[in-house]
Amino acid sequence: MIIAILIGAVLGNFLFEQYKLESESVIREVNSTYFLMEGSYSTEDQANKAVTDNNIKTYLIVKEDANYIVYLAITKDNDNLDKLKKLYNDLGINCSIKKMSASNEEFLAMLEQMDILLNKTSSNDEILAINEVILANYQEFVLE
Repeated sequence: MIIAILIGAVLGNFLFEQYKLESESVIREVNSTYFLMEGSYSTEDQANKAVTDNNIKTYLIVKEDANYIVYLAITKDNDNLDKLKKLYNDLGINCSIKKMSASNEEFLAMLEQMDILLNKTSSNDEILAINEVILANYQEFVLE
């Protein structure tokens, strides 16, 4: 009887740990956010110079570890990511994609709404205006 209880406890614990790992990965995947970044710089002055030299109007400089990252856009939608990347490439700005997980519920809710708007627009000016709102909200809700 004692052996059966011990085996049940061990198997129950094992199954619970597996379930916990799967649910964490699903939550992480649901909150995956794509950041379009221009580059990473060792000083804030270098980041500001890159922004000025490339004539970038909408951006966010974030200190991560020992570097200053210049973010151009944030989205959760793959189609919007392609649209934003094409826009910046057409403007002559090389950019790369960084996938991160966001946990601020207010920001994620706002990002979903902005992604819907971004998906329905094709004008570069409107895309940049929506993107500016997203970056400002990221700074307000997540960074501060």
